[in-house]
Amino acid sequence: MGYFGGIPGVAIWLTHILIGSLLIYTGYQIVNDNPIHKIIGIVIASLGSLVVLYHGYLWFKFSKK
Repeated sequence: MGYFGGIPGVAIWLTHILIGSLLIYTGYQIVNDNPIHKIIGIVIASLGSLVVLYHGYLWFKFSKK
């Protein structure tokens, strides 16, 4: 199964699993009042920015049809 742009399904699924694992770890750290490493904050902010840009692009592209 391929996704938008011909990206293989396995790549999408692995990405979701890895990001989900990162969010579980971060949530666990927050709940237990442990500090979160600066790199994790940068990764989450970067991923959030990419998601906003990508979905904004898709919304713009498919709203023209």
